[in-house]
Amino acid sequence: MSTAWRKTYENNELMRQAPRILIAGGGPTGLTAAIELTRRGFAPRIIDNDAGPTPESRALAIHARSLDILEPAGITERLLALGNRINGMIIRAGGREIVSLDFSHLPHRFNFILALAQAETETAMIDALVDAGHDIGWRTGLKHFTAAGGEVVCTTDNDGTLITETADILIGADGARSQVRKDLGLSFDGESDPHEFGLVDVELDAWTYPFDRAVANIDDGNITGCFPLHEGHCRFVANHPDVLNRLPAGAKVKKVIWQSTFRISYRQVYSYQKGPVFLAGDAAHIHSPVGGRGMNLGIEDAATLAWLISTGETDRYTALRHPIGKKVLAFTEAQTRQITSTNPVMKLLQNHIAPVFLKLPVMQRIALTRLTGLDTPAPAWLGTR
Repeated sequence: MSTAWRKTYENNELMRQAPRILIAGGGPTGLTAAIELTRRGFAPRIIDNDAGPTPESRALAIHARSLDILEPAGITERLLALGNRINGMIIRAGGREIVSLDFSHLPHRFNFILALAQAETETAMIDALVDAGHDIGWRTGLKHFTAAGGEVVCTTDNDGTLITETADILIGADGARSQVRKDLGLSFDGESDPHEFGLVDVELDAWTYPFDRAVANIDDGNITGCFPLHEGHCRFVANHPDVLNRLPAGAKVKKVIWQSTFRISYRQVYSYQKGPVFLAGDAAHIHSPVGGRGMNLGIEDAATLAWLISTGETDRYTALRHPIGKKVLAFTEAQTRQITSTNPVMKLLQNHIAPVFLKLPVMQRIALTRLTGLDTPAPAWLGTR
């Protein structure tokens, strides 16, 4: 953590007048909220049901804007030292390479995607909070709450002991099954894809491609993507549960580290807030993992909310974040349906027409800007931190 941030945390006059803020959820979204609130002079309390950071890699793509957001708190420096820079993407279809995307065309100083296991991202964030004097309330879950008269009365469960806590602000960063969202009575509208997807993290004995390139293999509606975490260590994702039987030619697995299956849903709450209670990250929206947008969208939600709390303008939160979440849902759904389609017209567009356009640097710039989330408005405070 930077000396400047620690000084702000210790000495800011706002700290002595700040509202009581409780953050439910110790993943990247909740941790970002705690980091940014601390940096702005608040003393939030953060709780999580788990005993510590997630042990799996889960989300692993960190985009340029997230690196921008986390830089003032010194987190970006930590992440860059740990992560693998993905400098491009190779897309194959019908057994041949149809396009190679070069991330140097991305119009940003961080012109790459940083690959880092979620466990390491969370640990870097937690270390910074601990440096600032924070404790994470592990093994402490939110059971329920009531909000009345500008206060939020919460019942939390700490290893079986029920505790009543009162807060002025409650932030629900507690994931897709959010208890905060349920207690607010907000519907989680949308739909689910009936197909089961699979992922596996592996150590490789052999791999055909450079470890600074992501690779997507598309074949008649079947897709297998590879995202290197570092030399010899990759994640494969497929739109089938049996990922290990669908690895591209040239992949020789040495060791399976972690594997799982999942289903994709596209859901979003109509309001990200109700009174002094707010939702961020997967508690407010879930979508396809295409483009690795989920964690990054949550980081941006949380940082924007922290800024609005500091300026006393929390009534703007839904208006600022809901349209961006809606746009990401639409984009990821369209991209997922396109790459898994068996429609002949879509295959013609995908395999023959789009690659011609994507050979042009200007078209690559447009595509990469959309893929990495730079096509949505940057938070107003990023230029005036």
